[in-house]
Amino acid sequence: MPNLLADDVLCAKGLTILANHLGPVQALRFLSLISREPFDYQSWRQHHFEGMSLDEILTKVQATPQDQGQQS
Repeated sequence: MPNLLADDVLCAKGLTILANHLGPVQALRFLSLISREPFDYQSWRQHHFEGMSLDEILTKVQATPQDQGQQS
């Protein structure tokens, strides 16, 4: 499992990926939208990973290309 990134590094990397994929205006618009909408992570997680074991989740993550978010 990869090392966790420091919060500031994670934010910078996430913003770069969003900006590269969506463009700077759409990335800021997206951030604005999600910051004002309530988000229940536990509900999302239960729905998104419903019926999957931890091993299945890890296998799916490991099969995801490292540069997936940076592709245009």
